[in-house]
Amino acid sequence: MTSSTIFQDILYAQCWEDPDLDRAAFGAGPGATVFTITSGGCNALAFLADKPDRVIAADLNASQNHLTELKQAAFRDLNHGELLELMGVRESGRRRDMFQALRTSLSGPALAYWDGQPQKIEQGLMHCGRYERYMGLLRTWTRRVMGRKLIEKFFEEDDPLRRAELFATQWNTVAWRLLTRVLLSRRTMTLLFDGAFFEYVEGDFSFGTHFARRVAFAMTVLPPRENPFLSYILLGRYYSERHLPTYLRPEHHRAIQQGLDRLSVHTASCEDFFGTLPDATITHFNFTNIFEWLAPAAFERLLLETHRVATPGATLTYRNLLVHRERPEALADRFAPDRQCARALHDRDRSFIYRNYVVEKVLKPSRGP
Repeated sequence: MTSSTIFQDILYAQCWEDPDLDRAAFGAGPGATVFTITSGGCNALAFLADKPDRVIAADLNASQNHLTELKQAAFRDLNHGELLELMGVRESGRRRDMFQALRTSLSGPALAYWDGQPQKIEQGLMHCGRYERYMGLLRTWTRRVMGRKLIEKFFEEDDPLRRAELFATQWNTVAWRLLTRVLLSRRTMTLLFDGAFFEYVEGDFSFGTHFARRVAFAMTVLPPRENPFLSYILLGRYYSERHLPTYLRPEHHRAIQQGLDRLSVHTASCEDFFGTLPDATITHFNFTNIFEWLAPAAFERLLLETHRVATPGATLTYRNLLVHRERPEALADRFAPDRQCARALHDRDRSFIYRNYVVEKVLKPSRGP
């Protein structure tokens, strides 16, 4: 996978996992060391709001880390309003000037990358990923098929029962189901991304059918206005500045800004990075959905290395989108699932596309005095 072209530039300009689930599962604070996959950097920054001692982010894709480094610089040197401009939340004609002011805060590799990407800066950082362009394609066709006015009705309606009726009578049409099956089919996603997305998919699982069902949940059960993931997919923006992702909320801005020096970013696989760590180092792990990219044997090996670097009682969280992954029975003496917590959190997951949310605890004797 590391040779794939999708890892040679920014794949995710935003994180597409709800960090508030992980924050609730973790209960992290002073004394904690949180590990996360970098991705768009949003969640690494969001975890700083809880004031842990350290947040460690790692990603195989150096471009994701360059993006996160620029976001760190923006938090450090811009005020909240300017940050929203650079991200693309607010309209702006001065993003390139903002970048020029941030250049001295970037490392050599990050600066070299961004000096060659003026168009990404001009469009706003939250829009510059391959996945966000894919969401733009899905949005364009959804508007053509369903109509802009119908989409907006769901964001204007507060009553979930009325939204459910609206979905059943006007949204859940043959045209909508056909649209999801085509644009979210294995063939389409292989063309736009990479066939390795589906390498370990079991049986005839249909992501299009799954996505259509989860959209129904997000549009009827969860409040659409409060969901930055749904609003970005369907509107191309966040509904309002009162409904921003966790890391951009004004109430978290100062805590994140003050914690920037506690965030370190590394270009490496989890296995390679963990190999540099001593035993019992990390208290909380956010693996997003990387485990479904791994063969079962590689998944088990990574869990074993995770167990080594974890402190006793450490918490793991991760997601399943296309492939079911939970700790194998062979490791039942090392990891204990907390399915009650996971189910309760999954029921409120604003990043609604995932079919499973996993919370596990590390079983490990405490060190003696």
